[in-house]
Amino acid sequence: METPTLERALKELGFNDVEAKIYLALLQNGKGTVSDIAKRSGLKRPTIYQYIDGLGSRDLIRKTFKGKRLLYYSEDPKKLLRVADNIKKRAEEVFPELQAMFSKSSAKPIVRFYEGKESIRSVYREITSTSKTVWSVFAAERYFQVFTQKDGEEFLENIRKNGGELRDLVLHSPDGVSYVKQKWGGPIAKSKLLPKDFVFDVDIMVAGDKLAFISFENMIAVVIENKSIADLQMQFFRFLWKRI
Repeated sequence: METPTLERALKELGFNDVEAKIYLALLQNGKGTVSDIAKRSGLKRPTIYQYIDGLGSRDLIRKTFKGKRLLYYSEDPKKLLRVADNIKKRAEEVFPELQAMFSKSSAKPIVRFYEGKESIRSVYREITSTSKTVWSVFAAERYFQVFTQKDGEEFLENIRKNGGELRDLVLHSPDGVSYVKQKWGGPIAKSKLLPKDFVFDVDIMVAGDKLAFISFENMIAVVIENKSIADLQMQFFRFLWKRI
């Protein structure tokens, strides 16, 4: 195994760059002074003095004297197995607390705000690039005042190529009626007209753990990324879908 590979392996065991070079220099060449280590490793002597005692405190190298000369030598590499075991043991000890911290932080919703046509387009691309079912409350006339049929086909293709589906609950309007009758979106898309008295000013989309609110009147969008919130919204969509 080449020295750079060995150095990377040692760093995974908690060595820093300098410690790895010192340890390998002693392991490869036997006992040596700081000057010897400097020649073998390419490190400067002050740098070696700064780190070599740390290796000694971990029982990875030892000191000895030959006359008045202070020499260092490496311990048996089997001790590295003990180091690895200690790292694993310590990781197992702190894992429950780390996992709890992660679970708590990951449960917090991520909220993102977008403004302008291109930003809203990026929201459509994000939500439709999914293998899940995309549920939406959709006002066809407002949508097609901003985006073209080509845009819509791009978003549908995102769903299609990722193996997802589209379910639209459509605002009852002339454009909405036409949208549903034409079965716009093909085999991966299904749509139903909402009752005439169901009026809304903000379109909603949800897929996976993402929920998006889109206002074409103000040209803004808000995306909330949180599984619990998205799941609740999907339940409302499914409830409405079964009753229309």
